[in-house]
Amino acid sequence: MLIRRVKESDHDEWRRLRIALWPDCADETVDAEMADILAAVDQQVVYVAVRPNGLLGGFVEASIHPHAIGCDTRPVGYVEGWYVDADLRAAGVGRSLLAAAESWSREHGCREMASDALLDNRVSLAAHEACGYVVTERLVHFKKVL
Repeated sequence: MLIRRVKESDHDEWRRLRIALWPDCADETVDAEMADILAAVDQQVVYVAVRPNGLLGGFVEASIHPHAIGCDTRPVGYVEGWYVDADLRAAGVGRSLLAAAESWSREHGCREMASDALLDNRVSLAAHEACGYVVTERLVHFKKVL
């Protein structure tokens, strides 16, 4: 499967994939985030998996963070979002997407790549581990409305 950087002509398919990953995200937030990512050329990247029919089957969004929990070097490549359509999972598509993001991060001076996943997202946890990622910490976030 072809892995390449996202193009403006991929907008609708990329948006579909982002909504599949983050179904609770408001439409205006999805659109604003996509515009921000495309504008941040040197600090963020999106790679997509292109099906033979031209439609997309997955994506990875990555950025450069000054540091990340559990990492020893700075800066750090960071997986912001990673999704593969269910019919393409366990076929190496996700691994190829991550490899593209990791290569981009190396090109930007990173020696480590970090990511995160919700504790109950067993599919994501297993996929990360299958691609060589190791758990560095488990963290619970709190909030209080004031």
